[in-house]
Amino acid sequence: MKSDKKTNEGADGDVRAMAVPESPKGALGGFKNKRWGRKILIFSLVFLDALFLTISWFSAFWFRYFSAFYFPKTINSFSVYLYSAPLMVIAWISVCVFFGLYRRTSKLSLTTEFTLLIKASFLGFLVSMSISFLFKNLDFGRSVVIFMFVFSLIFLSISRLIIRFVERKMWDRGIGIVRTLVVGAGESGIRTVQNLQDSREVGYRVMGFVDNDNKKWGKKVSGIPVLGGEDNLMSIVDQYDIDDVFFALPNIDHHRILNIVSSCSNGGVSFHIVTDIFDVISDGTIVEMIGDFPVVNLKGDRPTFAYDAVKRIMDIFISIFGIVFTAPIWLFIMVLIKIDSKGPILFKQRRVGLNGKEFNILKFRTMSAAAPTYARSPKSSGDSRITGIGKFLRKYSFDELPQLINVIFGDMSIVGPRPEMPFIVDKYKDWEKNRLIVKPGITGLWQVIGRKELPLEDNIQYDYFYIKNRSLVMDFSIILRTIPALLSRRGAY
Repeated sequence: MKSDKKTNEGADGDVRAMAVPESPKGALGGFKNKRWGRKILIFSLVFLDALFLTISWFSAFWFRYFSAFYFPKTINSFSVYLYSAPLMVIAWISVCVFFGLYRRTSKLSLTTEFTLLIKASFLGFLVSMSISFLFKNLDFGRSVVIFMFVFSLIFLSISRLIIRFVERKMWDRGIGIVRTLVVGAGESGIRTVQNLQDSREVGYRVMGFVDNDNKKWGKKVSGIPVLGGEDNLMSIVDQYDIDDVFFALPNIDHHRILNIVSSCSNGGVSFHIVTDIFDVISDGTIVEMIGDFPVVNLKGDRPTFAYDAVKRIMDIFISIFGIVFTAPIWLFIMVLIKIDSKGPILFKQRRVGLNGKEFNILKFRTMSAAAPTYARSPKSSGDSRITGIGKFLRKYSFDELPQLINVIFGDMSIVGPRPEMPFIVDKYKDWEKNRLIVKPGITGLWQVIGRKELPLEDNIQYDYFYIKNRSLVMDFSIILRTIPALLSRRGAY
């Protein structure tokens, strides 16, 4: 679209001249100003919450103090509540962080935010009671904590209403809006645009459609310009400084979506699906509400340093415990391998791990020593390369026990995508390379769900879902489900 004006078709089919939407570098402000504006809003919200939580804590004390007539016990001195105020504020702020109440405010509808606020207040109440129990010298009055719950819910709601008022004024001036692109100018895309426009408290501004029907290019659909096709998607994202992309297509190759997402993984762009594709991960997937319609978010948050640290400690602990606990099994397997066939006990093979770094994976040898080292894995238990004892070891995954050593050395984790051989990784598509941004694991999501009976492409989708949604809860769940999966022998050979 080289011309400044195009012929456009409105919802009623009329054709008229239309100026291409202004560049993001114009009146709406640049990328850095937009990001800093949102950060200032978040910092302001944290400050207001801290101020109002302090007011809530002291208000709870004085309300209890001046209503002493209704309570049989005498309340302890004000100094206890004065000294404990910082601790209480930090605790409640931490609870709000836990519930995501300081995410970009335009991502939460008013209803969603208030629901989260109620949950946070209940948890804050329990945390306050726990602090009182753990620190006996504080000994808060139970009535004060209850009043704190009520006041905090009121004041935290007020702080958010203030921020939303300021945010709305900023949006009216084009500051801090969420610049949005909708892929698909059909019925689903039009419905998506209408929902985004109706959800005013969310702050979306639809900049245009992307559609592969070149007859629509340069025209308007429901008042929104069609800016080009999918092949130009990333250039359009850059040109219009897009924040969020919504895929609103009845049918689209999910591999293509993953390629698009991975090609923009460092641009701060969020991707959402508003159709029923990706059935393979829809069950149990967390669905966000934008206004009053659901979307699946493909842009997962990067795990925190705390997650990485705790997971590393968990890996080391489980590996050491596993080696010690299974040491007699190791000795028994070593003897059986030596008796069964000639060759080394351990099998070493180069695999690709975190950030493309190669390492030697360790396994108990299950195939004949003459078998090629870098041939593809057996597709059935009847593969002639597998030794007699190897069939048993592979069926119950005992051959993978030495990988606990890889975990201790830091090349692998207990949970993660399976590491692949270099020649396979060399053929990865862009989105498949996302498997390399985490440490490979001994077990993973697709192993406990389907194991090897799933096609490789479906396995990679499960790995992708794990990477985008990984958490300690998910890791523990996968570990606990690994044992039943092994015992079932389903898809193992």
